[in-house]
Amino acid sequence: MRHNLFRSTSKSCSLIASHSPVASQPLTAVRSTAALKSIRLSFPSQPSQPSRHLSLMSKPDRRLSQISRHMSSSATSAAASSSPRNAVGGDDKLVLTSSEGSLRTITLNRPSALNALNQEMVDLLDQAITSFTRSSSCQVILLRGNGRALCSGGDVLAVVKAADSPDPKVREKALTFFQKEFQLDYKIARLGESAYARGVKQGGEDARMLVRSKEGGGEAVAPKVFVSIMDGITMGGGVGLSVHAPFRVATERTLFAMPETGIGYFPDVGVTRVLARLDGKVGQYLGLTGARISGEEAYLVGLATHYIASSNIDSLAFRLSTLPVETGSNPCHVSDAICEYSAEPFAEGSEVLSKTPFLGDRRIALDYAFGQPSTEALLGCLEEIASEGAESTQAASELKQLGLEQITPEVRTWAAETLETLKTKSPRSLKVSHQAILEARRLDVEEAFRFDMRLATTFCDLSIGRDFYEGVTHVLEKDPATGKRRSGIANWNPKRLEEVADSKVRSLFFADVETAKEAGLNLEVPKLESIPEPSTSTAVRQARDSALRGKGPLRWEPAHNVFALPSEAELEALREGSHPASGAVRLEDDELLDCIRRWKGDLVGLEVKVGDWLDRSSRRK
Repeated sequence: MRHNLFRSTSKSCSLIASHSPVASQPLTAVRSTAALKSIRLSFPSQPSQPSRHLSLMSKPDRRLSQISRHMSSSATSAAASSSPRNAVGGDDKLVLTSSEGSLRTITLNRPSALNALNQEMVDLLDQAITSFTRSSSCQVILLRGNGRALCSGGDVLAVVKAADSPDPKVREKALTFFQKEFQLDYKIARLGESAYARGVKQGGEDARMLVRSKEGGGEAVAPKVFVSIMDGITMGGGVGLSVHAPFRVATERTLFAMPETGIGYFPDVGVTRVLARLDGKVGQYLGLTGARISGEEAYLVGLATHYIASSNIDSLAFRLSTLPVETGSNPCHVSDAICEYSAEPFAEGSEVLSKTPFLGDRRIALDYAFGQPSTEALLGCLEEIASEGAESTQAASELKQLGLEQITPEVRTWAAETLETLKTKSPRSLKVSHQAILEARRLDVEEAFRFDMRLATTFCDLSIGRDFYEGVTHVLEKDPATGKRRSGIANWNPKRLEEVADSKVRSLFFADVETAKEAGLNLEVPKLESIPEPSTSTAVRQARDSALRGKGPLRWEPAHNVFALPSEAELEALREGSHPASGAVRLEDDELLDCIRRWKGDLVGLEVKVGDWLDRSSRRK
């Protein structure tokens, strides 16, 4: 049983404006093209062989299948090159589309800006996805990026400039980009929901009813499967294009982050709902710190469903183009095809296993600190864990109950670095993001996007707070006095967490619109026209409530993230006996791995994930 040890009194931590972020802290803004200039990463443009740490799976049947397929397709694999053939438009087009068999490929083609989204790209993506979902010959839609990124973010500089305009009409248009971007991402989320409902073995009756209730309007001739290739930088708006897809493929080049709190904003594009469903408090950690994680880590925590070598992407694309015509109705065909190219993300000696905060002692400390009821208490916990006398603190005493007998130097270092990172973020953004992720756990997909639109509107209303403007311009514009890029921390207002009134945050961001207007909100919340209103059917509402209620002590949702490694909520349901695979029988720990392997398949990294969860569970008192 999980302990829920929260301190009775909140601690506060001041944000010192003169503090300079350390070089290793997460990126603070990549949602605009200008931010790309500050990223200095050395990615190979297209590696010809897998990296050494990407050991291909040694299972005989999978390897033989892979070798046979690669030999038989060697003459045709060029058809899926990084610049897809049959592409619509020339190389100067921002979004390319191509067709190969039943596969439709969409390529973001703005490599000089790391494929950062602008309004034109959002419109082109929307048109392409709409066209493909209505095509009777399309089964699989593949999204990828040209160059070193899938997509590094969106054009928030244009947004805040419009929001700062003296013209009321221009200010209202500041939200147009978000309005269209959210509706684009919702289309992908709908495809994800549909694939999950078709792909879940048992326990997906509620999800299937919900999917059927949303069908109609001629949106799709037949079911489609959406695959996002998160090769390279995947941040901000790129995350929105990925995390809602049923299949999300990470590689050794993946760099994943939602760094919005560093620009005075919040993790938007429906991501709060995704973060709220990650293991433990991993979602709070990623959403508040904006931490950059690797492809291996994205796979470990369920943000990616598969992990392959970057050099195999083209072969995978060709393989997907050869899938049978019933693939749209049976997304398991897609999962099996991707698994043929699986690489081992946690090879022996991997730095991921020794340094990630998502395993072992650091994970225990992470869940404890980011599980606090307030951001003030969160920072207070990190201060205690990072202190020289950590063993005598309240945090140390409570961590022992959770299985961390001693605060090791590694845990102390992690806490200190995380604390310094949080001190560079907008205090208001930290409070809003913390609460938003908590709130999003109870939301369905449609509610999540409307919820994020509501929050985005408040952030864009600079009359009630300018942190969004200050954060974006601090990161993306040069200092006019020096002509150089700015350093240090943005001019947040307020500068300290304790100066951000909780009552004001609640009324402006989380209350109904009328209450927010009374508190000072001036902008109108745009309507997301393509997102349907809640059903009035009693049966549909009951199915929705049942799906969100989940199963087991951690509320596992059987039709969520079906094709990824099992979540800890699923493992708890399995152990408790509320999982279909357990047959209503409580399983012993030594039975869990074999049972979940029979249910999910022999996924790479399964032993690592289950083994670490069992170890941490056994240490709790």
